[in-house]
Amino acid sequence: MNDFKKVKSEDEDDFDVQKLIARILDHWKLFAFCLFICLLLSVVYIWYTTPSYKVHAQVLIKDDQSGSTSAFSFIGGSQMQQLGNLFGIKSNVSDELGILETRDLVEQVVKDLNLNVIYYNEGSVKSSEMYGQSPFKVDFIPLNDSILPSKVNIKFNADHNGFVLASGDIDIGNSKAKLGDTIITSAGVLVFSKTGLPFQGESYAVSLSSVDATVTNLSPDLTVSIPDDQSNIISIALNTTVPQKGEEILQKLIDVYIQRNLNEKNKISDSTLAFIKDRVTIVSADLNNIEANIQGFKQKNKLADIEEQSKALVSNASEYYNKLNEVDVQLNIVKMMLDGVREDIRRPIPALINTDPNFISLVEKYNTLISQRDKLLLSTTEDNPLVTGINNQLAAVRGDMVKNLENQQKALLITKSNLQNQNSQINNIVSNVPVQERQYVDLSRERDVKQALYLFLLQQEETTAITKASNIPSASIIAMPKSEFKPYFPSKFMVLAVGLFAGLALPFAFIVIKSALNKTVESKEDIVNNTDCSILAEIGHSDKVNEVLKEEHSRSVLAEQFRIFRTNMDFLVSGKKCPKILLTSTMTGEGKTFVSVNLAQVYAYSGKKVLLMEMDLRKPKLSNMLDMPNSNGFTNYIISDNRNIHSYIEEYKDHNNIFVLSSGPIPPNPAELLMMPKMKEMFSALEAEFDIIIIDSPPIGAVTDAQILSRHSDVNLYVVRQGYSFKRSLDIVNDLVDNNKINTLYLVVNDVKQGASYRYGYGYGYGYGYGYGYGYGKNKK
Repeated sequence: MNDFKKVKSEDEDDFDVQKLIARILDHWKLFAFCLFICLLLSVVYIWYTTPSYKVHAQVLIKDDQSGSTSAFSFIGGSQMQQLGNLFGIKSNVSDELGILETRDLVEQVVKDLNLNVIYYNEGSVKSSEMYGQSPFKVDFIPLNDSILPSKVNIKFNADHNGFVLASGDIDIGNSKAKLGDTIITSAGVLVFSKTGLPFQGESYAVSLSSVDATVTNLSPDLTVSIPDDQSNIISIALNTTVPQKGEEILQKLIDVYIQRNLNEKNKISDSTLAFIKDRVTIVSADLNNIEANIQGFKQKNKLADIEEQSKALVSNASEYYNKLNEVDVQLNIVKMMLDGVREDIRRPIPALINTDPNFISLVEKYNTLISQRDKLLLSTTEDNPLVTGINNQLAAVRGDMVKNLENQQKALLITKSNLQNQNSQINNIVSNVPVQERQYVDLSRERDVKQALYLFLLQQEETTAITKASNIPSASIIAMPKSEFKPYFPSKFMVLAVGLFAGLALPFAFIVIKSALNKTVESKEDIVNNTDCSILAEIGHSDKVNEVLKEEHSRSVLAEQFRIFRTNMDFLVSGKKCPKILLTSTMTGEGKTFVSVNLAQVYAYSGKKVLLMEMDLRKPKLSNMLDMPNSNGFTNYIISDNRNIHSYIEEYKDHNNIFVLSSGPIPPNPAELLMMPKMKEMFSALEAEFDIIIIDSPPIGAVTDAQILSRHSDVNLYVVRQGYSFKRSLDIVNDLVDNNKINTLYLVVNDVKQGASYRYGYGYGYGYGYGYGYGYGKNKK
């Protein structure tokens, strides 16, 4: 009996892997179907999905270390070199990267390329964008900046001059129109015109959206990065479905950025020119007034050649005059600079004073802060803490410049005072010179000062204009925008890989979920994990519900399994003259009658005289399965006075070694009948007559009839049907064994499906491994 005890695998991990593989092989059709469908969907997805490309470009940022040449020089070229950096913009790669990412640049690109209007060619399956290939153009004037994205379908006439509009997103006043007509819609005004390109069909569509929405949709596809921290190169990438469109967008973005960079450089020159022109106007007016005063003075005093008259005096005082002129010019420049600094106009300040290095340093710092502040305001507001901090620094630097200029002004006033004192001494010497000549000299000296300042400003105006014209941007394109040859999306490899994974994962998940939710016995593991009762035999699936083995030498799988069943039974009943075998189950439909009949057949083929007892008195099926009458049987015998049981036994027509005791009429009290003393007498008489007695009893899970009949049996078989019997029904088996309600109880697994996992689970191979066919003269099936 120990031969039939369950034996667990020594290597449970290997067992589990093999079981998994076996179950997968059992569902190979499901796997094949899912793989086919998923891969087919992957191919369809690849075919109909609009591919996306990456467009790349690179920009080199030049650091203007030396800056551009200053527009002003008061004394000599060496001091001009010191002020050079004041008018150059030092490009920082990180700052330029931030500028390239600003919304303003992208918005300008959208407006310049009219990207908020997209043209489509309507195909039978999908629509394709026609960037740069549309045969018509739409001038779209939106009613406001917050319109919702809308799509307008266009159906052209055969002559392509008239068309019909349709849209589910916006209201169209007149759906029928011609090229050149103004069409009023709820989104805005539309005007259609031809581009000169050929038409490719009659059905088209136009997508309309606001500039803000287009910028919002475009920005995530734009990537700006620095490949190396030590590099001055900025890489720009754009994801797009139309390579030509992506290349033009990047080219326009770089053009707008370079123009902005150039405008920023010209901003200082423009500010300087405006400052100089304002001062030229003022000095010119003063000079005109002085000239008019001199002319009036000569006319009033009737002076013809006053210069000859005062030549000697001018000659002696020329040195002091020149010095006073120089000091007055410097005082005027300092005064103009002081007025300009006090105005707080938040624009770059030119350095007109070149004799004080401290002032030059302050101006350079001030202009640098102004440039940083302007860059920050491109992407933030005045309330930003960084902007506030720079404003505070600008105020402090401006105060320092005012103090510096005031100190210079005081120093120049002292110098002027000293020169005037020296000049007074000369005036005392020439006190005898006529008053008119002395007045003329004063007017001439004032005119000379203004004229020198005027000429100086004109010179600096021309120099600043030349500097502006020579400005070049700090960025240059080193890699023109170019699209990749192959699309990055969809990736054929990834899509097919996902399809392959899904084709394997879906049926695998189905198997796992099915196993988790399954409550019936599916494998040998389900049995050995729920009961210690030994498995005596395993019977394969039969397509015929009531199939009976009618060929004695059949080599079918079913026949071989019942022969092994008979061999196992011989070990259990060896030594018994007439073994009595009882078969029961948990519920009807588990195949105990099928097993009883075929077990009787294999015993009969071995020469045994077999009695089949139909003891399921409630729902008898055995007689019907054998096509035998059921009108006279056990119930007739047990309630009658007739002691001869043989008169109720009939021989099976298809085999002369099989006899059947049918159940007879269904009684109202089957359990009481089975407990009658006459039962013992009946089995004693039957043992003397037959070699094997097989008892087909009712399900033990419903009634107690099988337990009563087990008192008369030698071996009790409990039939479990794969995929039909519930796992919890094995609790009944455990209860019967643990509480000794039925002795010598063994399991028979019925209706085992032919499959890898079940062969593995139950250790089948009876018939499969032998290479037997289903009968003589037939090939292996």
